[in-house]
Amino acid sequence: MTPPVKTDVELDLEKIEEAGSRTHALEFPRTWLSDVIERALGAFSWVINWLWIILVLIIVVNVTMRYALRVNYVWVEEVQWHIYAVGFMFGIGYAIVHDAHVRVDVLAMSFRQRTRGWIEMFAILLLIFPMCYLIIAYAIPFVETSYVRGERSSAPGGLANRWMIKSVIVLAFAYIALAAFARLLRVTALLFGLPRPRRA
Repeated sequence: MTPPVKTDVELDLEKIEEAGSRTHALEFPRTWLSDVIERALGAFSWVINWLWIILVLIIVVNVTMRYALRVNYVWVEEVQWHIYAVGFMFGIGYAIVHDAHVRVDVLAMSFRQRTRGWIEMFAILLLIFPMCYLIIAYAIPFVETSYVRGERSSAPGGLANRWMIKSVIVLAFAYIALAAFARLLRVTALLFGLPRPRRA
């Protein structure tokens, strides 16, 4: 009876992750205007990203107060919820700018780049832009009503000025629309040569 043969297989997990995460990416030509918009959105995203650090600190302080000092403030918990909302709402636009949103890779990988460009263009024009328009159009009166009524949290000790967190809906979807517009410029640069693609 022969002894079992040992086979050592070494996997570079970083390379596997990198290969898997970029299989869906669509590299479209850059344009002058798309670069300007993406840089502005990137600077704004950098500011928003600091909210996650602030959120972690607030959670640590809140848990410490609750379990060590037996003190709990409703407004602190509401601030946590609001920061979560801001981060996730703006995260959608960030995903569009960096092409980090989920795709059906099995289908997308089999299409040529121009086919994928046409799909991307129609998705932006027929789904993202109308959705952003509708949500912003309905959110503006929603925020105005909240402001006029002086809406505040229904919980005792909760936050006032509820209109401020509701206005994030308008800002976040404006951010998403701008990100989609920058993406559309890159797609049309590939499909039609307009605006003129930038040289690398």
